[in-house]
Amino acid sequence: MNLQVIVIVLSLVIIGSFASPAFAQQFAEPNYEIRGGEVLGFEIDSENKSLIISLDVRARGELVITLPRNLIDAKIGSEDSSFKILVSGLNLNFFDETATSSDRTVIIPFSRSDYEVIITGTQVFSQISTVQTKTQTIDEMIDAELRSQIPEGNAKLLIFSNTEWSGALQSSSFDYTEIDGKSNESVIFECNPSLGSEGIFGAKILKTTQDGYLTIAVIQNQRILSQGSTTTPFGEILINGNCDSSFETGPGGCLIATATFGSELAPQVQQLRELRDNHLLQTESGKSFMKSFNNFYYSFSPYVADYERENPIFKEMVRLSITPMISSLSILNYIDIDSEAKVLGYGISLILLNVGMYVGIPVFAIMKLRKINP
Repeated sequence: MNLQVIVIVLSLVIIGSFASPAFAQQFAEPNYEIRGGEVLGFEIDSENKSLIISLDVRARGELVITLPRNLIDAKIGSEDSSFKILVSGLNLNFFDETATSSDRTVIIPFSRSDYEVIITGTQVFSQISTVQTKTQTIDEMIDAELRSQIPEGNAKLLIFSNTEWSGALQSSSFDYTEIDGKSNESVIFECNPSLGSEGIFGAKILKTTQDGYLTIAVIQNQRILSQGSTTTPFGEILINGNCDSSFETGPGGCLIATATFGSELAPQVQQLRELRDNHLLQTESGKSFMKSFNNFYYSFSPYVADYERENPIFKEMVRLSITPMISSLSILNYIDIDSEAKVLGYGISLILLNVGMYVGIPVFAIMKLRKINP
C-alpha cells in the first residue's frame, strides 16, 4: 500500500514537472493562412526568443502568418529589425513583411520537403518587460494626444504614471500652480507670448513613492515642446521651454520622417523638430524659408507618408535615402546660429553638401564606371 502511494506521488511530480512549463507557455495561436500544407502546431521557445511552427507539407506553398507584437517581436532600440526565419534549418534570406503598430505579417515560402519554420526575434511574450510595455503604451498615447485639438493659445501637460505624484506648473501666462494625483492625468494651460516677449513654461513633478514610473510631456500645436521620464525611487522631473508661437508650421509636423521612423518621439524626428524650432524659427530668414518650404512639403508629404505605412519596402527605401540628409542637418545642433547671416551661410552650405551627396557622388560614380567600361 505504501509502495503504491509512493508511485502515485512520484507520477504526479513527474507529470507536474512536464505539465507546468507547458501551461506557462500557453498562448492564443496567431492568425495564419497556408497553401500547400497544414500547420500542426505552435510552440514558444522563450530561451531563444523563437516561435516554432510544425508543418505537414504536401506541396510547394507558402505560409502567411500575422504575429502580434505582444507575442513575438524584433527590435533594435525602438526601431523594428528583421526576424530571423529558418525553414527546416535553412535560413530564409528574403521574405515579404507588412508591419503595423500592433502586429507584423510575414509571408514564408516552403517546399515539399520542409517540415518546420522557426521565427526568431528579440522578444517573446514571456520576455517582454513591464518597462518596455509601459514605454510603448505611453508613446502611443502621446501620439494620440498630438493628433487631438487643443484650443489656440493653450498647451497640454501630459502625466503618465502608475503611482502617486505631486508638483507644480507655471507659465508666463499664469502664476505658480500646485498639482498632484495618481496614475495618468492631463492639464490644459495657457501658453502664449506676453508683452511682446516669448512665452515660457516650466513643470516640476515628483514621484512620491519608491516604486513605479513617471513620464511627463508638454505638447502644443501638434508637437512636443519638452518631455522627461524617471523610474528612480522618488524621482523628480523638471522640464521647461518656450511656448509655441502662432507661426504656421504645417498641418502635422514631419510627416515623412514620422512615418519612416515610426513615431513623433523617434530621435530623428525630434532632431528635425529641434532644428526647426531652436534655429530656423529664431530668425526672419529662417521663418521665411520654413513658410516656403511648408507650402511645398505639405503638397506631397501626406501621400508619401501614407504609402510608407502601406509598403514596408518603400519605407526602407525612404529611410535609406533620408538618413544622410538628417545626419548632415545634425551639424546645426552643435553650432550657434544667432544672426541672419549665419542662417544663410550655414543653410547654403548644407544645401550644397546635400546636392553633392545626392547628385554629385552618383554622377561621379557613373562617370568612373563609364571610363572603366567604355
